[in-house]
Amino acid sequence: MRPFTLLSLFVLALLHSGCVSTSGRVGPRDSFPLDPREELVGPFPAEMASGWRALLAGDTAEAEEEFERARLQASGLAAEIGLVETWVLGKKPERAAKACVSLLKSGEPTLPLLVACGEAWAARSEPSDALALYEQAVARAPQRKGLRARASELRASARGELVREAKASAEKADWEAARSRIVRAIELDGKSVELRALAGDIESAAGFGEKALERYREAIDLGAKDVTLREKAAVLALEVSDHALAVSLFDELAREEPRFRERAEQARLLFRVANWPAPEREAASSTRLTRAEAARLVWWMIPEVREAVVASGVIASDVVSRRDSRALERALSLGLLDVDPRTHRANPDAALTLAAGSRLLLRLVALLSTSSLPPACYGDVLPRSGVEAARVASSCVLIDDREGAGPSPPVLSGPEFTRALDRVRVLASEEETGGAGGRSR
Repeated sequence: MRPFTLLSLFVLALLHSGCVSTSGRVGPRDSFPLDPREELVGPFPAEMASGWRALLAGDTAEAEEEFERARLQASGLAAEIGLVETWVLGKKPERAAKACVSLLKSGEPTLPLLVACGEAWAARSEPSDALALYEQAVARAPQRKGLRARASELRASARGELVREAKASAEKADWEAARSRIVRAIELDGKSVELRALAGDIESAAGFGEKALERYREAIDLGAKDVTLREKAAVLALEVSDHALAVSLFDELAREEPRFRERAEQARLLFRVANWPAPEREAASSTRLTRAEAARLVWWMIPEVREAVVASGVIASDVVSRRDSRALERALSLGLLDVDPRTHRANPDAALTLAAGSRLLLRLVALLSTSSLPPACYGDVLPRSGVEAARVASSCVLIDDREGAGPSPPVLSGPEFTRALDRVRVLASEEETGGAGGRSR
């Protein structure tokens, strides 16, 4: 008999005795566990086939014994992978993970090894590490729908884990850790409005307003409709002086909910004020407006005051040498501000009280109006005292009702007074046209 024939008979005898096995593959599986022999070149010990059958049958104890025998005979990678799969399914993730650490370093990992080790990390509640291995596996075998589905599951788990970690780090004021985790979560779910909103909250809490606004804007650009989120973005836009964005957001919110109308008005005012000269801008933003600042705003916003002809000037000893004396002197000459008759002082650096500010606003209405009748909102009696002036100014919606609020005596802020000056012109125009605030002539 020829040598070739004798060799063939010998191999057939070995196969029949079970000492050597061909691949024994049952076709590529779509999900874990994968045949540990996949991508490897045989021959394999017969125990590999029996171990794989036991694993598929759910008998992890028998599978472990068979794979151990195979490893002792051949010391092959297939048996090592089979053991990892067995330990994962047998609820021994720590043992599986320990084996994976060395196996993944030993060379180019096979698809079954990537998947098995991915499941080992998942069983240890480390979905981010599991996902990294599954992503490699999917890149190797994109046609495996089961692997892609499992990667999607792990992606969701990893996202949730990263969000929890980011929130925990933020609670400890560990902003760098919080930021890195939320950035990683966004990389996993690039279209999530929720993640970008959380990233904005983290940046805002860390004191990085511009970065927070950038994240909020990303969420809005992705279609965020949450009112609270858009309000946060609008408020931050004002803080970082992005007035155009603030106006856009508050106007949009005001169209949806009336409670935002005043905020929208304030935003539009700040947008306008942002381009004013520094002294007027500072006055309009002041939390405690002075009498001199009020005179400056009147001079700037009401051209009729600058152009008005006055017969005689009012002398105030504490106004003459000031840089803003022109605005102050004009306000005094027109009776918009009063001079103390005993001291001949105008007290320009004193706060503009509600009473003094109300009288100034009502006198401006009279100055701008061509009607001989007072506005209907004045009531039947022209205001004489500061208390009456404040009541009438509130009735005419020049200022908000301030009864019982703020310091005593109550004072006006720059934004409040600036808005009131805009309303003065509206009220005076209504008087001329017989509008809602005027009387018929």
